[in-house]
Amino acid sequence: MNTPSSQDIPRRVAAAEGFRWVAAGFRLYRKNPLLLSAAFGVLFGVVMALGLIPVIGGSLSELASPLMVAGFMAAYRALDEGRELELPQFLAGVRGPAIPLATVGAVQLLGTLAIGQVMLAMGFDPQALMAAAQSQKDPQEMQAVLDQSMPAMLTGLLLFLPLIMATWFAPALILFGGARPLTALGVSFKAVGRNLAAMMLNGLALGAVLFVAALVPLMLGLLVAMPVLFGSLYASYQAIFAVWADDATPAQAGDSLA
Repeated sequence: MNTPSSQDIPRRVAAAEGFRWVAAGFRLYRKNPLLLSAAFGVLFGVVMALGLIPVIGGSLSELASPLMVAGFMAAYRALDEGRELELPQFLAGVRGPAIPLATVGAVQLLGTLAIGQVMLAMGFDPQALMAAAQSQKDPQEMQAVLDQSMPAMLTGLLLFLPLIMATWFAPALILFGGARPLTALGVSFKAVGRNLAAMMLNGLALGAVLFVAALVPLMLGLLVAMPVLFGSLYASYQAIFAVWADDATPAQAGDSLA
């Protein structure tokens, strides 16, 4: 995958790139679909199994998520460079910068918990909302619950946006650029902010892919959709960050993000 050379990192790209990243992710996925889907099934199963551990399961699952993302970034880097895809590449996060990646997971966890507390303080009652949705007997009751929950839900969405921006590219920046966790979070936030149009179009395209995948029974569609999503994430990282071939050595590139 060729990327233009520039020292203006993170690079600003055209909005239409958001769609192209999904196509690029699918092209990379097609190079070894069976192994990519199988790896996602296994790693996702491990993350979900961690979530079942009493008391600490949810926290462990959140901490492990960036390590899984990093593994897929390493796998797609191998495919992009024409190398053979092997199972150890999916463990690149565990075998490499595990603590920095887990730190990103901790930020995600603490941010999610803090946002949840803000929503609860604003009167958001998820149990009442679920009960009203399941009963479907009293439209007025459902409307009342929605009216009460809507301000908290909108506030939560607004608060989640910067958290997603900060963590979106962070695993790849840590794995490929050697960035420290706080640096990776800041650079990721800046990159998404500079490319909001492209990121929004990318999100819409990925949302459509996930919607179609959800229609497949037994969630089997996710075995294709999620690896494609990771491929799209890799393609967007390459477009916005990868530059080192002409302007800098790999060591210099890593230092620039650290």
